[in-house]
Amino acid sequence: MLHSWQDLTRAELARLGAEGALVVVPTGATEQHGDHLPVDTDTRLAAAIARRAAERAAGAVVVAPPVAAGFSPHHAAWAGTLSLRLETYLALLGDLARSVLGAGFRRMLFVNGHGGNTAPLRSLVGQMVTDGHAVGMIDYFAPSEADWVPLLRGALPRVGHACEMETSLSMALATPDKAAAIARAIRDLPSRCTQPWMAEAGDADPITAAGAGWPPIFQPGDCGYYGDPATATAETGDAILAVVTEGLAGFFDAFANANLRVGTRGGLAPQAAGSSADRH
Repeated sequence: MLHSWQDLTRAELARLGAEGALVVVPTGATEQHGDHLPVDTDTRLAAAIARRAAERAAGAVVVAPPVAAGFSPHHAAWAGTLSLRLETYLALLGDLARSVLGAGFRRMLFVNGHGGNTAPLRSLVGQMVTDGHAVGMIDYFAPSEADWVPLLRGALPRVGHACEMETSLSMALATPDKAAAIARAIRDLPSRCTQPWMAEAGDADPITAAGAGWPPIFQPGDCGYYGDPATATAETGDAILAVVTEGLAGFFDAFANANLRVGTRGGLAPQAAGSSADRH
């Protein structure tokens, strides 16, 4: 059941906290997405899908306003990118998490839509959980990845950047006029399946081959996407949207009631009111 943080009074939020509602904070980015998608794509998708999943969840879910700036230095060569430094980003989200828990909520979840945020969020969650705070993170598309990847038709069967998946979702959530504009913009775009960290498309890629770490760099002159956006359609987006919403809604309920450890001395994270652990 969806509740919007910004629409509630302090008394209503206090009541939801006492009742064990889960708080969800969407995290995205403001960064270039080629010439066919707006710079708020990651934030828009994370927020919209988090709200839709909250509507389908069995338990109470309070969705907070999205964090629209993320860790995006690899897009900084292009206009429209607003990036936080790593230490700033971690401090911002840490303060938000402490504010949520300090308001009386038992656990919260970052729902992420930007690949550059994933590693920082995992590090932040590792620190906060071992410090005794019940804070988790999830990329919105992760719980249902095995189900939505087969829906893709293009040359990159995975999430990329301004790719078929993100473009299809953007078309599905857009107004008809904006969806048509995206369709026109992607019509003749060639696929780009070489990771953006490689200088030339034909170069050997030891990073991918070894599972190593390196950021995708979108330098001046880059096409700005990674994937096959020309194959995106609103119909594909509708199908993916249904799958990712269902998967995320199920995760909200499972996460809210899971018997999770916190701290390093044998503590357990508080669970939603009425969960099985509360009856032991």
